[in-house]
Amino acid sequence: RQRPPPRTMMASAVHRHSVVSSRRGGARLGSRARAPRAAKRASVARAAFEVGEGPRLPRSPREQAKQAAEAVARAAASGKKFFSIEFSLPLIGATDLDDWPGGVRQQYQAVAPMVGEFLKRVGGDDNADVKQQVIDDSDAVVVLKTPAAKAMVFFTAETLPELKKLAAAEEKTGGTLAIVNSQIMNGEGSNLISDLGIGPWKKKNEDFLATFEQAYWISEQRIQGETIRLLKSYPYPWSLYVLTDMDANDTEPKFIQTFDEKPSYKELEAILMKREGSVAAMSIIDRVKREATFNATSVSQKPNNQSMDEGDF
Repeated sequence: RQRPPPRTMMASAVHRHSVVSSRRGGARLGSRARAPRAAKRASVARAAFEVGEGPRLPRSPREQAKQAAEAVARAAASGKKFFSIEFSLPLIGATDLDDWPGGVRQQYQAVAPMVGEFLKRVGGDDNADVKQQVIDDSDAVVVLKTPAAKAMVFFTAETLPELKKLAAAEEKTGGTLAIVNSQIMNGEGSNLISDLGIGPWKKKNEDFLATFEQAYWISEQRIQGETIRLLKSYPYPWSLYVLTDMDANDTEPKFIQTFDEKPSYKELEAILMKREGSVAAMSIIDRVKREATFNATSVSQKPNNQSMDEGDF
C-alpha cells in the first residue's frame, strides 16, 4: 500500500514550490450528532475565535507542538481521554529532486522532535526523558513516551492491535494517549477500500478510533491554483486560510472562514472558486498559465530545510 505524501509546512512548500496535496482524512471517522452541551461549547469557541481569542497559524514546528499540547489540555479538561494529532512536517534533508529521499524513515526523523516536544509539554516537564518503542520498522510506526504521556506515530491498520493494547493500558492508569499523523485510509479520496476491514469488523474499528478526539490539525494543500492551510485546535472550529502569492515572505495568509466539521475537498474548492478575484475563480487558460509559471519557478528553488525553531513565513 502506497503511503500518502506527508503534510509539509507552507514555507517549505512555497519556497520549493512543491506543495503537498492530500485528501487523506484524520482518525476522526464520520460525524456524530452533537449533544446540546457540546453544541453550546462549539458556539462559544467559534465566537471566541471570531474576536481573535482562538489560536492562529503556527510559525514553526515547535509552535505546532506547543499548540497541540494546549489543545490536548483543553480537550482533557472537558473529559476526553484519547487524542488525534496531525502535524505538518518540516522538510529535512530535502534535495533538488526529492523532498524525502530517505522515505518514511526520514519523515519520522522530522516528526519525532515535534512529538517529543509535544509529550514534554503535555506532562509539564521540559526535562522528561522521551523513549521510543518501534512497532513496525518498515512503516516507521513508533511509540514515543514519557512518564506522563504516550503517542503512536504513523499509526497504520496493521498496528491497530498494538494501539488497542496501549489504549486499554492507559484507560486503567489514566495516562494521556495520542495518535500522530495517522496513515489510516477509510475510503477517502481515491482509496475506495477501507483499511479498517468490512462489515462488523470495520464498524468495531471505526467506533474504537472515534474515541480519539481530533484535538489538533494543521495541513496544507493546493486547490485550483490556490495554496490553503487548514487549522483545527480544540475546542475551536476548523479555520481556513489562503495564500496565493508564490513568495511566502511577502504575503500573509488570509483568513477565510470557520467550519464546525472538517471541510471536504469539494467544499473547499467551491469556497475558493466563489471568492472574487481569487486564483481559483480565474479562467482555465489563465490558471494554467499561472501554474506553468509556478512549476517553472520551482525548478530553480533550492531546498528549504527547516529546524524546530525556524519560522515558516
